[in-house]
Amino acid sequence: MRDALLQDLSLLPYQIVTTVDVRLTPPVDYDTCHIVSAKMDVWQVWDDAFREADAVWLIAPETDGYLERMTALALKHEKIIIGCGSTSVSACSSKLACYQLIKQAGIATVDTFSFAEWPKTTNVQWLVKPDKGAGCEETVCFDAVDDLTHWMLQSNRLETHVIQPYIKGEAASISCVMHKGKANVLSCNKQLIDIESNVLIYKGCVVNGMRQYWEAFEMIANKIAQLLPDLAAYVGIDIIVSHADAEQVTVVEINPRLTTSYVALQEATGYNPAELILQSLTQENFSWPAIMKKEVLLEMSQHHA
Repeated sequence: MRDALLQDLSLLPYQIVTTVDVRLTPPVDYDTCHIVSAKMDVWQVWDDAFREADAVWLIAPETDGYLERMTALALKHEKIIIGCGSTSVSACSSKLACYQLIKQAGIATVDTFSFAEWPKTTNVQWLVKPDKGAGCEETVCFDAVDDLTHWMLQSNRLETHVIQPYIKGEAASISCVMHKGKANVLSCNKQLIDIESNVLIYKGCVVNGMRQYWEAFEMIANKIAQLLPDLAAYVGIDIIVSHADAEQVTVVEINPRLTTSYVALQEATGYNPAELILQSLTQENFSWPAIMKKEVLLEMSQHHA
């Protein structure tokens, strides 16, 4: 994600400042790159980098509040954030808070419980996830209530994890650009998720692998944009399309940040996605172009940044 974004930004008239862990391969497309080692205070490095910048584009997970903290740091320095505001970052960083917000808006979503409120219904497959986590991170599937309870108690996760029923269907996501309560869809993606030893594993995605649902996904994206007006720039929305009775589109969560799908968006749309995002945010009455809807396979082995 980082390298794809830097490459897209390098084609635009900006000076790019970034950071990299000393143990990782450094990026190619930048003007200044701060190297971070284990002995350094990474938050001080980011603080210094933010001071240099006019605008900040954050790539950070919700895990342990990193995205919230980095957003707060950018706001402290009064920088332009090419991304979501603190209200939506805070609301979407907690799966429980996000669920409650989506449900109140009348949008179909997956029931989400704290351990204390979990109904312990039998004959249901249950998923356990960190309340503040990203993607399939530490997401475990259980067939039995007792097994789930034992795992939660044994691993001391009663306060940190949430529980959801496992909904059978096609895992999907929407990549979109939001600004002032309006959403434009970049792609409709099929998520490649396997269950191995009861653990959900994210294998990648087919960008535009669900483009037949474009209209329905666009409607959901716009409802969510209206729900949280400070959702801005790139936003990813995780969806399940189930075919049990009638076709049902259910929102799983909102990602107020770049998602893996971004890596293939230039090929999938025929446009520089960073340029589209910046134009959407800065140009009054920006006219969204007729983008391509090309299918592109993205496998996790192909990208780690």
